[in-house]
Amino acid sequence: MGTALLRTSSSGRQDRHRILVCLDRSASAELCVPFAVSLAKTFDSNLTLVHVMQPQRENPARSASDPLAWEFSRQEAQAYLDRLQGELTEKLGFSVEARLEQGRPAERIADLAKELGAGLTVLGSHGEGAAPLWNLGSTAQQVLTQLQGSVFVARSSAGGGPSPIPHRILVPLDGSRRSESVLPTAARLAQVHGAKLLLVNVVQEPLPTALLSAAEDMLLAQSLASRLESSALRYLTLLKEQLGREGTTVEVFVMRHVNERQCLLELSERESADLIILSAHGSACSSAGSFGSVTNYLLNHSLVPLMVLQDLPEAGTRRSKDLDSEPPPPPLRASYAAERM
Repeated sequence: MGTALLRTSSSGRQDRHRILVCLDRSASAELCVPFAVSLAKTFDSNLTLVHVMQPQRENPARSASDPLAWEFSRQEAQAYLDRLQGELTEKLGFSVEARLEQGRPAERIADLAKELGAGLTVLGSHGEGAAPLWNLGSTAQQVLTQLQGSVFVARSSAGGGPSPIPHRILVPLDGSRRSESVLPTAARLAQVHGAKLLLVNVVQEPLPTALLSAAEDMLLAQSLASRLESSALRYLTLLKEQLGREGTTVEVFVMRHVNERQCLLELSERESADLIILSAHGSACSSAGSFGSVTNYLLNHSLVPLMVLQDLPEAGTRRSKDLDSEPPPPPLRASYAAERM
C-alpha cells in the first residue's frame, strides 16, 4: 500500500511539513482551525495562518479615497492574526507563523501554498457571509480551482462546527493505485483517534439506453456488474485484512448504483461518516485538472469535511513521459508514483 504519506521529524521545526490555514476573520472560516490543529498534532506539522486583504482599489466595500479606513482594517486584521497565533502557539507548544497578505484572495492563497511548499491547505467551506448547508462559497471554489496541492475542507453546519476528531472515516476506492495512495494517511488518522475506516467501492449499475436496449445485452451488462461486485468485495476484504494487521479497524462496503458520486454522498450520510479521505484523481486520471470529476463533486456537495490528497507531483504541469523520473512525493501528497499511462 506504499510508504507513510506523512513523515515526522525530530531534527527541528524547520524540517516539519507545513499546513496552510486560510482565514478571512469570519466565524465560518474559523471552523477550519480546530481541524488544522488536530492535523498538526497528528502529523507533526508546522502551521501557517494566512489572511488575504484585497488591495484598496479592488475592495468594493472601501472607497479609493479612504486610505485611513483601509489602514484601520489592516491593523484589525493583524491584531486578529496576532491573537490567534498566540493562542495556537500556546496550545501546540511550538511557534505558529502568521501571514497578512494583500491581493486577490484565491490567487494569493494558491501562490503562497506553492511559495511555502505547504503540504496541505486547510480552509472552511464558506467564509464571510451566509453559510448554506451544501455547496462551497465563492472564495473556496476559486481557491480549489487554482490550488495544485492537497486540501482539507471543513464544512459548515447548522448545528455549529463539527468535531475535528474523526470517528468514522469514509475512503472511496476504485481499485486503482491512485485511490489506494490515501490509505497510509487514513490509517494513521484512524489509529491516532481510534476511528473506523469505511472502505467503499461503487459498481456502476447498468441502465438501458439506445446502445443497451436488447434484453440479451442488458443481461450481459448486469452479469458483468455482478462479477465486478464480487471482485470488489474480495479486493476490499484483502485491504481490510492488511489494515487490520496494522491495528486499524475497518468496515467494507460494495455498492451498486447508477451514480457513483451520489452514492458516496448517500453512504456518508447513512453511515454517519465525519470525514471523507480520497485521492485527487482516480483510475481515469486527467492531469489537465487538479481534481477529478468525482472529487470535484464531493468537494462541492459533501456535508462532511473532506481531505483530498493530491496524487500528481504538480497537477497539470507534468506529462506522462516524465513519470519514470519523478522525485519523491511532496509532503502531505499521495505517496504513490503515478501509474504509467
